[in-house]
Amino acid sequence: MVESMSDFGCDFPIEIIKECGRLEEKIQYWMQQPFIALDTEFLRVDTFHPIAGLIQICDDTGIYLIDPIEITDLTLLKPLLLGETIKVMHSMSEDVVLFQRISDCIPANIFDTQIACALLGQGISLSYQNFIERYLGLVIDKGETRSDWTKRPLSDSQLEYAAKDVHYLYQVYPQIKEQLDNRDLAGVVQQECTLTNKAVLEASLNLETYYLKFRGGWKFPLNSQAMLKTLSTWREHEARKKNKPRGRIVSDKQLLEIVELLPQSHNALQASKILKHGQLREYGAYIVDTIKALLIESPEIQRIPRPLSGVKLDFYRSLKKAAERVALDKEITPELLGKKRLLECYIQDTYEKKNSGGVVELPEALGEWRIKLLNKPFKETTASHFNE
Repeated sequence: MVESMSDFGCDFPIEIIKECGRLEEKIQYWMQQPFIALDTEFLRVDTFHPIAGLIQICDDTGIYLIDPIEITDLTLLKPLLLGETIKVMHSMSEDVVLFQRISDCIPANIFDTQIACALLGQGISLSYQNFIERYLGLVIDKGETRSDWTKRPLSDSQLEYAAKDVHYLYQVYPQIKEQLDNRDLAGVVQQECTLTNKAVLEASLNLETYYLKFRGGWKFPLNSQAMLKTLSTWREHEARKKNKPRGRIVSDKQLLEIVELLPQSHNALQASKILKHGQLREYGAYIVDTIKALLIESPEIQRIPRPLSGVKLDFYRSLKKAAERVALDKEITPELLGKKRLLECYIQDTYEKKNSGGVVELPEALGEWRIKLLNKPFKETTASHFNE
């Protein structure tokens, strides 16, 4: 069913796909294209996992809105998502999480226009509105962003909003790719997208590292950090199994308060008033039993990283300045080239290698393009820091 949607403010053809057979036909066509624009609308308010509301694709023939309420087997998209066709997206990470859930894969060959803009010196997290205004001179309304995309029928304004998002992405891609090609940076976008995909995959598979995100947890003694690891890992499993947000199980704040207090009985936990009545009834016994067991025998764990201070903080500042100089020279957004997390990774790795007598190299986590740009200035900065 192809509809003219000019009455929705659109002047391009739109088809709403509700049948598997039609979707399979279009997938075969898309897999022959050099690129498509891809976007999703989803709901993730009361659940851990996102719920697909709409999948939008634009090609050289028009806009296609795939209805995931009607088509429940979205693994049909897997060959396209893993195939050679470039998938043009803006701010890809949440969409990737959704596809991992509904299509059982993490898309390959993504071109994230937000990353592209950062490589072109336009800011680390340029919004879609500002992106379209910059490249097409259009002011777009994002009022439907937080509407309920799982309800049917979708409103005219929702359909217009969803269709225009991918229509504009498709229009801009050749322009922004040409800018990157002129600076020999087009391949860098996909390197960064690959790193984002890797982070999404690791987060979904390694549930035991969430505790490392508790920055204030470094102050706790090692056995308390082990409790934080055990409890946060348990919460990750519960949130996924029950499909509830983490905070609906036990919030970060509550976990930290429990580990600080270490209640060793149900009465003590109840008296602390850390947990609500329902949480206490459902999870109280497990939490108390876990604390008591780990007080007797605590496993060896990786410590939560301490915030940089002293000479390590000085080292970080020197590396940051070195990265900024390179970024300004190459007209790249400095926050992209010298990401704080990656600099901290390099500092930790460098100190470990220095203490063990190993050879200091820029870690692979930085990505090939960063290593190419930062290898010489970082080695010089490192030599100066260690007075070599």
